[in-house]
This record gives sequence, C-alpha cells and structure tokens, in this order.
Amino acid sequence: MDEKRTPRHRALPICTLGAPGHGKTTLTAAIAKVVARIGAIYTNGASDFEAQPPMHHPIREGVGITYRAIDYETSGKFYTQIDCEEPLDVVKMLVSGSPAIQGAIWVVNAVDGVTHASEAHLRLASHTHLPTVIPFLNTGGVSKDDELLDICQLEMRELLSECGWQEETAPMIVGDARKALTYKGNKLASAQWKPIVDLIFALNRCMPQPVNPAHLPLIMPIYELTEETQESVRVRGEIVHGQLAVGQAVDIVGKGDRIKTRCLGIKENEVLVESEPEWLSVGQVLCTPKTIKSHAVFTAIIYLLTHEESGTHIPLIENDRPDIYLWGVDMPASLQLPPELSILTPGTYAHVTVGLDLPLAMEVGTRFEVKKMGSRIGIGVVTGMA
Repeated sequence: MDEKRTPRHRALPICTLGAPGHGKTTLTAAIAKVVARIGAIYTNGASDFEAQPPMHHPIREGVGITYRAIDYETSGKFYTQIDCEEPLDVVKMLVSGSPAIQGAIWVVNAVDGVTHASEAHLRLASHTHLPTVIPFLNTGGVSKDDELLDICQLEMRELLSECGWQEETAPMIVGDARKALTYKGNKLASAQWKPIVDLIFALNRCMPQPVNPAHLPLIMPIYELTEETQESVRVRGEIVHGQLAVGQAVDIVGKGDRIKTRCLGIKENEVLVESEPEWLSVGQVLCTPKTIKSHAVFTAIIYLLTHEESGTHIPLIENDRPDIYLWGVDMPASLQLPPELSILTPGTYAHVTVGLDLPLAMEVGTRFEVKKMGSRIGIGVVTGMA
C-alpha cells in the first residue's frame, strides 16, 4: 500500500446506498482492507477508514454533504468510493450531481431486510438513472442456511427488477461485512473475505467506465450577449461539457425553435457565432447539432433546502409557482406534486412534474435550482420528459 501515490487515470465515483445501521461504512472499510491485498489504496489507509473524521463537501454555496471517501485501484480500474454520514446526504449528493456518482453498492442487512429508507435510496438511484447498482446482502451473523436470507434476496431482487436492474448487471453478493473487517488472516479464499473479493470482481465487471466531460456533446449556456452586429453575436458563457472550436457547427437551443449556426471565433469565455441578434437571448445554450432539445414540461427530483442551508423556511404546495433557475435565467414554472403528497417541506424531497412558461434546453440528468420570492429554496435534477 502506498498512500502517497495518486491514481494515474480518471477515477469512477461510486457510493454506498442503504438504511442507517445496515453496514455501509463497515463494508466500505472491509473493501479497503481487501483491496490493500489485491490492488492499491491511494488515500485513507484501510485500517483507518472507519475511524477517520467525515469530510464536508460543498455541493452549492451553503449546502453540503458529510461523508468518508477512499480512492483505490483494482484490476486496472480506479474508484472513488463515497460513504455518506446521513441518509439525507445521499439524497443531496444524487440530486445535486456533486460528486457525480456513476454507480453504487446497495447494502441491505438481513436482520432488518429492505426497510422503507433502503427502498427509498434504491428508487432515488433509479430516478436519477444510475447505470449500475451492485446489491450486497449483509448477513450480520445470520446463518447461511437461515430461510431469512432467501426471503431477503427475493425481496431485493424483486425491487431491483422493478427499478430496472437485472441479475446479469446487478449480481447479488452475500456476506458478513463485520466478519470481513475483523478477519485477522490474509487468505482471499477465506469464508470471511471471499464475499468481498466477489464484490470487487462484480464492480470491475459491471461498473461503467468513468465519464470524461470533454468527450460529451457540447453544452455551453449563454449568460450574456456582449457584442452584436447584423450577422453575428458575441456571447459570454461557460462550457459545461464538450469542446468548441472555430468553424464548428453548433445549434442554439431553448426559448423557441432550434437555430443552426457555427462558431466564428473564441476568446477566453466569449464565443462569436453567426446569427441575427434578435434570435439569441440569455438562457439558451450552444450545443452539438441535434444532441439536446428544449422542453417546457418535465419530471424531476426536487430536494428542498433546510433553514440552515438556505436561510429560509419556504415549502412548496400543489400548483405552486416557483422559478426554475437554469442556464443563468429564472424561468417561472408550475409545480405538480405526486398524488400522495400535498406539501413538500424543507429537508425533504419528492418526484414532481414541472411546467415552464418557456421551454429550456435540458436532458435527463440536467441539474437546476428552485427559487421562490427571490430566494434559492431547493435543488433538482431532471429525470424525464413528460
């Protein structure tokens, strides 16, 4: 183990999901202990993982998550595994996209089974379109012959299937996280370590390759029009992902029909595009042709910030009229809550339907903020187009 080394390649951010007390932190520490034998640990030594103080990671100004993390390499794949301190930290992380989680380990304790909190985490992962979830049934001392394990596995598989994950891509791993962590030997084939080895192999086999933002299609929101002529407009913006070059064909999407044009020049964060001035406005985006559309109605997960996070205590109700802050503009919107919910209070989240007064460019996974009376009261992620 060499804690001073750093990964040579882009690491895949993954996290643990599950109810409090089901063994997420213990399992993460056990993974670190085994990886130290068959791979490489780059930060947070395996024996110290559980004892380390949690880190606070800002996802927006004034909003953060508390978590422990470990970087490791195994079979040539690099991971940053994040274990959140509180269940709500998982919600904020997945909704905000910061860190940009791309896979997860779903931990269920056999004694308690799939609790409401455990199911909620898995459904949230489904709504936010996590591509890969590996289930781990933590036996917690329950005998391998106990009928309870079969019942738990059946319940987990049914929920995984309902959320869109099948056995081929989400193989069930069964083991005792605590016994793996406290095992004093060093045999990978031991009864204590074999489930952890199986889990690591499942990660290597099933997890996607890390996403390089530079290789994604271009998205550059227009924040300001800085110079106009009859045939061109210079705009100020920021590339969210993708790349832009002089002469490159681009589309301008949002607030109306798609505009086909090209890049005429680039200077720092300003881009000159071929267009009549009246066609462009703040809130539109430059994008790779035919890669993103504008939508006025969409579904989303919205998390309402607590008073400590936002300085306000504003709820949302059915048919409310918040503003959706996206691509540098506040767009008036109407809100439809799920049938079982009459009010969304700070510190909670819900899967909602949003209607914008004007369509904006978006895709599944686009992040936005929710505002009311001029104050930011929530964060959200697009989950689908209605």
